[in-house]
Amino acid sequence: MRKRAGVLAIVSGLVSATAGLVAPSVAHANVSCGQTITTNTVLTGDVGPCANGGIIVGADNITLDLNGYRVFGTAPAADGVGIYLENRRGVTVKNGWVTDFDGGVVIRYGRGNTVTGIKAYDNLGSSLGHPPATGTSFGDGIAIQASTHNSIVGNEAVNNGPFSGIGIYQQTDSDHPGFVTGPAGYNLVDRNIVRDNNACRASGFCDNDGIRVEPNVARGNVISNNVVTGSGLDGISLFGGVRGTLVIRNIASDNGVTNDLGDGIRVFGPSNIIQYNQTDGNASGGVSVARRTGFGGGSFPPANPNGRGNVMFGNTASGNGIFDLWDSNPNCVTSLWRGNSGTLVSPPCTLN
Repeated sequence: MRKRAGVLAIVSGLVSATAGLVAPSVAHANVSCGQTITTNTVLTGDVGPCANGGIIVGADNITLDLNGYRVFGTAPAADGVGIYLENRRGVTVKNGWVTDFDGGVVIRYGRGNTVTGIKAYDNLGSSLGHPPATGTSFGDGIAIQASTHNSIVGNEAVNNGPFSGIGIYQQTDSDHPGFVTGPAGYNLVDRNIVRDNNACRASGFCDNDGIRVEPNVARGNVISNNVVTGSGLDGISLFGGVRGTLVIRNIASDNGVTNDLGDGIRVFGPSNIIQYNQTDGNASGGVSVARRTGFGGGSFPPANPNGRGNVMFGNTASGNGIFDLWDSNPNCVTSLWRGNSGTLVSPPCTLN
């Protein structure tokens, strides 16, 4: 009997100890435009039309579940961000539509956030020139600004712009003003469908990319297993100064629909790894390193490290408009090309 009483006392103690471990509260709510949420939230209906921003995430380590519903703006530009994470960590945004804003989902100054199962459609900012591109601060379906270790996984980004379906930005510029420069490394962009992001700037200049990594972004970003088609200019573009990025197992085909210079994968930066990608039927090139005559002032000069020191391995390219594989540096300089396949190549070292 004393033994049984001891066991009961232990069980009672365990029950008491675990009584305080309550599951996080979840608010099932029909959130209003411009509302800040600070707890786990599951939508019970659409939010919008919102003329000045959708939902603001105001706490760390919470989940916003759109529950299949839509957060939507208005047809004209200048209606802000659909779902905005500023200085947030450990947030998950999932499972629904974000449409008709200047920027669909924007992570600014955050770390360790996840965006998954989001359909970012028709998020179109305005731009009045190049340069300067005064207008709205965005123009992307999903944007990471000065933020690290985020995961953009399993989303659809369709008909956004005029800058990108999915963009990573480290420094403020005339295209994306309004945030302080900061690191944007170790982000994962994986298994997304990125298509028909081909809206052009108001000036008519069209450089809308499917996945866009702008200048001098920090190391460690991974772009993998995405399907990128129908972009205005390039499918995947790594701008000057972008280094230490892995681009692997993507399909980047049929890009350059509004600009006949568009490539499947364009690499301006140095010391990146471009591996096992498929690039077919793009307007200009399949896999391209550095600049070409007629766009951006020709090739980089020998003293400029951009476009050098890249590793291009096991990529396949066919049916592209001008070339399948291209390196503007004579004899590929310091870049390593191995095991790639293509018919139209320049110079021959791009094959091996």
